[in-house]
Amino acid sequence: MNKKDSNLENHHSEQEDLLIKDALFVRDKGCLRRVKFKNVLWLKGDGNYTTLVTQDKVYSLRNILKEFEAILPENEFVRIHKSYLVRLDRITTISPKEVTIEQEKVPVGRTYYQKLIHGINKLGAGA
Repeated sequence: MNKKDSNLENHHSEQEDLLIKDALFVRDKGCLRRVKFKNVLWLKGDGNYTTLVTQDKVYSLRNILKEFEAILPENEFVRIHKSYLVRLDRITTISPKEVTIEQEKVPVGRTYYQKLIHGINKLGAGA
């Protein structure tokens, strides 16, 4: 077994050992606050920091976006830009340049657009 497989196996067993599997805890005013995955709208990475946006609050966290990408469920979140991860069931519109989530526009990167479009059901002419 190579080192990468070993790391994946360790990460997988860590996920199984978690007591709370549907949420993550983020630092907020000296406490750890529970944020359910279903309440996360999107995340924006900016260097060593990530902004996590929920319906009621915005958190600025000292973690890189890739760490969240590893924790969040793959079937619920997708990377749509080098700096953005979004919750799939919160997307209301998609264009080649952006998606809309709760009336907010989130940019879509050129290389991520095709993956997003291929991963959704489309109906209608020219879709």
